Amino acid sequence: MLTGFIIFAIFIISMLTAAYRDALTMTIPNWVSIMVLLGFFLIVPFVWQGWPVFGEHILVGTSVFLFGFAIFAFGWLGGGDAKLMAATSFWWQWPDLLVYVVYTTLAGGVIAMFILFGRQFIPAHILTSKWLHRLIKDETQMPYGLALAFGAIVTLPQSEIFRAAVTLS
Repeated sequence: MLTGFIIFAIFIISMLTAAYRDALTMTIPNWVSIMVLLGFFLIVPFVWQGWPVFGEHILVGTSVFLFGFAIFAFGWLGGGDAKLMAATSFWWQWPDLLVYVVYTTLAGGVIAMFILFGRQFIPAHILTSKWLHRLIKDETQMPYGLALAFGAIVTLPQSEIFRAAVTLS
């Protein structure tokens, strides 16, 4: 139980911080992604399932890092988003990654629809706060860290690493 709590504490606080900072500033600080990645390496000894499982986590994280680097290079995703997505993916095994991608994509679609609706129907003069104006009217950025955080927080309780932590407690 304590291991599960530690996972939630490190992981969820980092994800909520990423979502908050991205919504407010359209940036995700590097230290947040580092905390997510360090959290993974700190929890691994407590949920050790052998080298093959550890190797799968490393392969998933590395694959997502390379994918994120590519889509960042094409300008389809921000650098902070790509780093957070990669750091988060070290927590997953392949089945978990699929769940994460589905939830993140759905959340990203909802956020995009909200922003597009706002751009279409909310007059700029009504948006009095700078951050809300930037969120709705900036046509070059979207705080995808919100979707990444949602996908990660919803995926974690279903993940193999979390199940291992609960089983060992």
